[in-house]
Amino acid sequence: MNKVCFINPPFAQYGGVEGHGGKNTPLNLAYLASYLQEQKKGVEVEIIDAEGLDLSLGQLYERVDAFSPEVIGITCPTPVYYIVQKICRELKERDSQVIIVLGGPHPTALPLDTLQGTDADVVVIGEGEATFIELILAIENGQSLDSIRGIAFKENGTVTVNPRRDLISDLDILPFPAKDLLPLDKYYLPPTKRIKSERATNMITSRGCPFACTFCMAKTIWGRKTRLRNVKNVIDEIRENVEVYGLTEFSFHDELFTLKKDRVMVLCQEILNQGLDISWVCQARAGTVDLDMLRIMKEAGCGKIAFGFESGNQHMLKLMKKKETLENAVGSMKLCKEAGIGVEGAFILGYPGENLQSIQDTINFALHLNCDTVAFFIAIPYPGTELYYEAVEKGYLKKELDWREFAPVSNLESPMIIPNFTPEELQQWKRKAYKAYYLRPAYIIRKLSRLRSAADIKDMFRGLKIFKTVTK
Repeated sequence: MNKVCFINPPFAQYGGVEGHGGKNTPLNLAYLASYLQEQKKGVEVEIIDAEGLDLSLGQLYERVDAFSPEVIGITCPTPVYYIVQKICRELKERDSQVIIVLGGPHPTALPLDTLQGTDADVVVIGEGEATFIELILAIENGQSLDSIRGIAFKENGTVTVNPRRDLISDLDILPFPAKDLLPLDKYYLPPTKRIKSERATNMITSRGCPFACTFCMAKTIWGRKTRLRNVKNVIDEIRENVEVYGLTEFSFHDELFTLKKDRVMVLCQEILNQGLDISWVCQARAGTVDLDMLRIMKEAGCGKIAFGFESGNQHMLKLMKKKETLENAVGSMKLCKEAGIGVEGAFILGYPGENLQSIQDTINFALHLNCDTVAFFIAIPYPGTELYYEAVEKGYLKKELDWREFAPVSNLESPMIIPNFTPEELQQWKRKAYKAYYLRPAYIIRKLSRLRSAADIKDMFRGLKIFKTVTK
């Protein structure tokens, strides 16, 4: 087993908007690659980021043929499932002996359906690093796959789903993602998250979230246990990105970066102590920030925090099991403004139980908060989430599912049909929400007054492109 290839499928040119309008480093593949290289000396590993490189399927196949791998691993978020089906079929047509392994959110949630619906040989369920190396060694040695936890596999036409594997308890044992295998000059943050640099990357300092919001995939992948990397380990990776790759802007993709105040304070102080001149954005939950934390975050380079406010109606927050209050959202927004940190607010429309009043409440609440940027999403029942099972049980899912409709940023209708609204009516409300927010004269004047560089202007046009996509 000498050659392993990982693929991030193309998506944008096939009808979707990847990464909320940015191009993100496929960290999952980069972690798999670095761990495989560490654990199996001499293996050749290639990552083909077809989305990052804007490759057509034909160009993707040419690169695969040139590398001639024995195993191909493909990441499969739900919205690209239909593309992954095509890729698996056509790769097998080109080389019937190649072993195809799928991983990511969709195979994790629906392993049996995924194997039955594709020409893949194996799917990895949940966290992949330890599972994948064990799989590779078993294939190499001709061993049975029955004992490998965390996979499902085909054998003589029969699909077997093995028990899940325990999560890695110490994330610090993982080597840093293999960014040397990626086209780093192609990545940029979406306009809702960029601070000031075009040289940006994403990173994680933890995995998991202790909360159980009904619409979120985090619990499906990681469970509700949060594992935190050591601060020194995080700082070392930041330094590598700065000194080796020249990357000075970061998007921390932790589900909840501000979970533990003491750790955030230590991390920020260490960034300052080491003189790391970086800017960054993170994800937080309303009510988990205070002024002391925000001030040192600002000093350490934090330019924006993304909050999932989700709704402006308390009853809807209860249905989503957010365990959150509107007062917390207002308070966190006020604290960020006082600390000089920008805010991106995310809101969900069309969650089951929604009515005209609750949707209007959400739009009005977004206007009241007056975040620097906002995003309105129609509720998506991602497989494996509590919302998905509710949609199945109550018959909300369309009979003929179009997996492209599970893309968070698109102009496609919702895959659900809920009481009170047709899918087209929800689209109209989403368009109305975006226009009500972004076409305010005061907002436009504020944004224009903050243009400082060519990158800011480019960012503005990227934002306009997304605005046109979601409002047409």
